[in-house]
Amino acid sequence: VGLRDRALLLLTFAGALRRSELCAVEVEHLHWKPRSLELLIPRSKTDPEAEGDRIGIPRGRVQATCPVRTLQAWLRAAGIEHGPVFRGVTRHNSIRTSALSGEGMRLIVVKRAGLAGIKATRLEPISPHGLRAGFVTSAYRNGVPDEEIMGHSRHRSLTVMRSYVRRSKLSHASPAGKVGL
Repeated sequence: VGLRDRALLLLTFAGALRRSELCAVEVEHLHWKPRSLELLIPRSKTDPEAEGDRIGIPRGRVQATCPVRTLQAWLRAAGIEHGPVFRGVTRHNSIRTSALSGEGMRLIVVKRAGLAGIKATRLEPISPHGLRAGFVTSAYRNGVPDEEIMGHSRHRSLTVMRSYVRRSKLSHASPAGKVGL
């Protein structure tokens, strides 16, 4: 269960995935490359015609936080060769055949955040969407151009994408930090 949860968290963050996109990932959507994973997202909120999008997930520099290696390890450990990548696990550690539900994913994110000591607030609830927003914010803070972030996160609106980073700018890019106090 820990390996599944780590793979779920890392792939959701690295892919800037929506909850529905993550829960719909199937082995057939994964295209392994020597140094990355190409993920097919067959349908998303911004792709109602189901034309599909492909995004690249590079191998991480640190093995423990590499979404590609962790996902490969989960699939091997679970013996998953086709169908849903993320599945429910019974209390007896049997892996179900059906895809994890959106609510199941939310419960995993909340549980793992709590175990990591991350507390929810009224303004910042713990949710799978926080992983997507966290990716956008991290990419922005690391100087990734807006167009690249939008291409990866599949945002169609610069305004919406920028709304994810607005709050992080309050402390990170505040001019008060640049006046020598």
